[in-house]
Amino acid sequence: MNAEKKENLVKMQAHKKVVDQNKRINKINLVVLAAGLLLTVLGMEKAGSYLIWVGIFVLFITSISSILASGSRRRQR
Repeated sequence: MNAEKKENLVKMQAHKKVVDQNKRINKINLVVLAAGLLLTVLGMEKAGSYLIWVGIFVLFITSISSILASGSRRRQR
């Protein structure tokens, strides 16, 4: 029983680490998306478009990472 609790604790810590890392990445990503939108509005469509697409891609990857981390935590119960 004690080994099982320790294993669950390790899995929860790993899940929390992934979620915290994704939160930091999403904050940076929000700045990238805002910069892309600002550049697009200011008339630099090409640079703004690239930043927006990079932001969308990073958002997609972090969302998948969070879903996978959540699924692995749910499976352990």
